[in-house]
Amino acid sequence: MSGMRRVELATLTACLIAGCDAPNGQNVRQNVGIQMQAANAAMQDAEYSEALQRFQEILSADSNNVPAWLGTGQAYSELGEWQQAEPAFAEACRLSPASYEAQYGHGTSLQQLNRPAEAVGAYHRAMTIDPLSSDASLGVGISYLQMDEPQHAKPFVERAVELSPADGRTWVALGALLEREGDDPAALDAYLAASERLESSPELKRNLLYAYARAGRYHEVVGTARSILSDGPSADAAERMAWAWFRLGRYERSAEAYIQAIQFDPNMWQAWNGLGVNAVNRWLLSGKTDADSRAEAVTAFKASLQLNTSQPKVVQLVSEYGLSF
Repeated sequence: MSGMRRVELATLTACLIAGCDAPNGQNVRQNVGIQMQAANAAMQDAEYSEALQRFQEILSADSNNVPAWLGTGQAYSELGEWQQAEPAFAEACRLSPASYEAQYGHGTSLQQLNRPAEAVGAYHRAMTIDPLSSDASLGVGISYLQMDEPQHAKPFVERAVELSPADGRTWVALGALLEREGDDPAALDAYLAASERLESSPELKRNLLYAYARAGRYHEVVGTARSILSDGPSADAAERMAWAWFRLGRYERSAEAYIQAIQFDPNMWQAWNGLGVNAVNRWLLSGKTDADSRAEAVTAFKASLQLNTSQPKVVQLVSEYGLSF
């Protein structure tokens, strides 16, 4: 018998004994390794759909591959597809409960799906694995804030700031916490600290806008509102700017800003009220001789009350000044 024939027989015998798993398994492992490299490269290039395809091919060959489940969850997260991300992270947690990445990713996806109570549990498991994780502590704190439980959020948010004082996100969360506690000056300080550490964003600008308003810093309200409006239309920003202009005694600018807010959102009853108050103010300053301003006030308050009938103060004002319609 030739040497080649003996090798073939030996191979066949080994296959019969092992069920031919050994050579095939080696090929599978090699293929999985190649696919994982390609998937990771796609993730780095922000080619998330391609990465997902690679991860799915890996899982078709090996459904217990934790890195592939993690990668799937991360890719879906980058795409903002949290409904798909959550079960991928959940499976990674089931297969590897001691994985920080799996537990934290699961917490994040649950939080994004507005399931904060479940998110708290996942973040707590992540903290058990890595007690010094500011991200996990921040996740717990924000989840409690989502549930309107600032008293439970407080230690976790403060811990996150302590662990990562350079992370602007922790200061944003602290500002939100202090807002809920009614400490407006401290909340403003926290948002300002966040603005020093983060790139400007619409969300952060909006937080600053309302913090400045609560602190009565009218010039800063106007400046922040202008910055928001430079990014695009915002009825909220225009309404707050109008309110600040009125407080500063700049009534003409206030009226213009209220009109801008109504143009952005005709259903903003607060802006209609502001427009009405400006009109009443002009009417009173004219010694009640400016009929156009009176008519404008009537129109504005009528529009406001049609949008929101539960406004006893507006009803009282209309009655007091004889502006019935």
